[in-house]
Amino acid sequence: MLFRVLTHRWRGFTLIELLVVIAIIAILIGLLLPAVQKVREAAARMRCSNNIRQIGVGLHNHHSTHDNFPPYYIDNGGVANPGGVGNIFFWLLPFIEQDNVFRLGSNPGGGTPPNVRSQPDAFIWDFTNNRTPAAQIINTYLCPSDSTTEPPPTWTNGWVVGCYAVNFAAFDPQNTGVTNRRLKLQANFRDGTSMTIAIGEKQARCGGSGTLWAHGSWNPAWEPRFNSSALFGSATGIDSRFQVQPTDAQCNPVRAQSPHTGGMNAGLWDGSVRFISANISQQTWWWACTPNGGETLGNNW
Repeated sequence: MLFRVLTHRWRGFTLIELLVVIAIIAILIGLLLPAVQKVREAAARMRCSNNIRQIGVGLHNHHSTHDNFPPYYIDNGGVANPGGVGNIFFWLLPFIEQDNVFRLGSNPGGGTPPNVRSQPDAFIWDFTNNRTPAAQIINTYLCPSDSTTEPPPTWTNGWVVGCYAVNFAAFDPQNTGVTNRRLKLQANFRDGTSMTIAIGEKQARCGGSGTLWAHGSWNPAWEPRFNSSALFGSATGIDSRFQVQPTDAQCNPVRAQSPHTGGMNAGLWDGSVRFISANISQQTWWWACTPNGGETLGNNW
């Protein structure tokens, strides 16, 4: 019996079929890409929230150790002394596992090194050899959603940027310029620590200025604080509500800004973190910034 082997010749794809397949793949990628971007942003926002939570824990660890929160800024004219000089983010370093960076701002014999530049920050020491806290990249102070953080130094061997700022209205509700007030849990938050903002977000670079985590107290546009100056307008009061993803031309360097869509991460004085909607009213925003106004926050809080 003879067996005939049957063979089949498989034809290739036609050009039209190939184009259809490519079109289907392109459509699937187009549908998938926004979802991937949303997942990446959600993860970045969570990391940013965790950074603020760590800062909040550091604030409370400082309070447990010293019976007060660190001052926004202490300046003694550049004269070294055991009390030291620096802003709130400098004083937090030992409480967020950055003690080695903190020690760069101290002389071996105690106190802080003498000021060698015109700015009133006594811990400005040696940028050339990277021997100053102000030149150190602190990852906890960087939000992965902020596209303006690169490069971290604002110039070669210069100040390093950050993405978080303190609510100065808690330290100086009357906007008198006082920076060295030390707040206490039981004495300075009549409105409640869970109803008062401590830490907000601020773009690393903004309108020709930037947020320098170690900056002192002589130019609010470069400092890690908001609600403290009317130099650029709309910086205090109900008009000071944070900006959401502003362009560089729109960015107000003395207000808070969020790199996230829909709102801003904020740390409260009780150590908790919440995402504040961009739709929060201007009035509720300001009431949440002041610690002793006696207000009741609205439903949009």
